[in-house]
Amino acid sequence: MNRFPLVMLSSLVVLAAWAETPPKKETSVKPGINKNFLSSDLIIEDWLGRFEVESREVYHCQDEVLKLLEIEPGSTVADVGAGTGLYMEPFAKAVGEKGKVYAVDISEAFIKHLNTRREKKDLKQVEIVLCAEDSVKLPEASTDLVFICDTYHHFEFPKSTLASIWKALKPGGRIALIDFERIPGVSREWLLGHVRAGKEVFRKEIEDAGFKLVKELTVEGFKENYFLIFEKPKVS
Repeated sequence: MNRFPLVMLSSLVVLAAWAETPPKKETSVKPGINKNFLSSDLIIEDWLGRFEVESREVYHCQDEVLKLLEIEPGSTVADVGAGTGLYMEPFAKAVGEKGKVYAVDISEAFIKHLNTRREKKDLKQVEIVLCAEDSVKLPEASTDLVFICDTYHHFEFPKSTLASIWKALKPGGRIALIDFERIPGVSREWLLGHVRAGKEVFRKEIEDAGFKLVKELTVEGFKENYFLIFEKPKVS
């Protein structure tokens, strides 16, 4: 009896089963970090009072941050973790009518607020995107700059999220990362408990995802934040 067909059939069954098995999900680096943002009880006014206030460095230093980003008219910027929309209008102005801004967030309450803000300001170049916990949900090779402001430490699945950012960025596209310095014995207790790791750890995670650190920028008003620029290498 010729067993070859049976062997082939068995192999095909194994391959089919493997193809139907979903890839193993990345383990959360900090379970529950986004619990507040995913809550149906989220009150926008409370977060406006936290995010858009002079005591917050990225609010107080907004003009300097925008200047250092050197955004070109007609380009595409993705604000990942857009929150209440602090940078949405300035980004829209920077890219101009021929450019595009993706305001990306994981919170449905923030998404609703961002849509209202966009319509009120008539920001036609802005598209609001509800992302997933492990993906920014942006079109492939669509973006020149991904802006991650006080948000990277909220990436519960950084490897998967960075992989989605890699796909979304054009070759030569940039990541602008602003996050908190986490230095034991120096940083505030709240910050030490809230932010899972320091700058060097986050830098390594982004470099391990294939991005190249280009430079660290100095913002005069930053005391607790740092500002790094990474690049997706161009294909040679």
